[in-house]
Amino acid sequence: MLSTYCTPGNAECQVVIRPNRSLTWRQSLMLIGTASLLLFTLSGVFASLGYWLVLPFAGLEILALLATTWWVAERGMDCEMVRLNATEVRVEKGRRACSRLTSRKCFPRAWVRIELRRSSGWYPLQLLIGASGIWVELGAFLADGEKRSLANELKRLLSLA
Repeated sequence: MLSTYCTPGNAECQVVIRPNRSLTWRQSLMLIGTASLLLFTLSGVFASLGYWLVLPFAGLEILALLATTWWVAERGMDCEMVRLNATEVRVEKGRRACSRLTSRKCFPRAWVRIELRRSSGWYPLQLLIGASGIWVELGAFLADGEKRSLANELKRLLSLA
């Protein structure tokens, strides 16, 4: 998901890049609860027929579902920002609505280049931004079409000045 914000006159622009999230954490918990109810009901039926070994495996399945859902929800909180002003381009990466920044790179605006690369025929495109041999990958979680539109948006914003 891409969002672009610019101040009047395009003095400063900010592009926020986030992965697409289909469910909120609350909706994910409701899904897990429904799956748990169905699975334990079915497991209870089998346990009453004497197949009690089904119960621990049902518990393990729910724990695995909970762990993977948490992992996906946590990755869905990734956030990347590209800030452009008259002199520099700053790339910031973080989590939780970009409030926890984990990395930051600054490049002189006049030297910044945007590149789309494909390392092999089947591997997804890489969107790179950089200058002077230093590159940062943007939007690794985006689909190829979204990476192309992001590259076009960044090139458009860089040409404004």
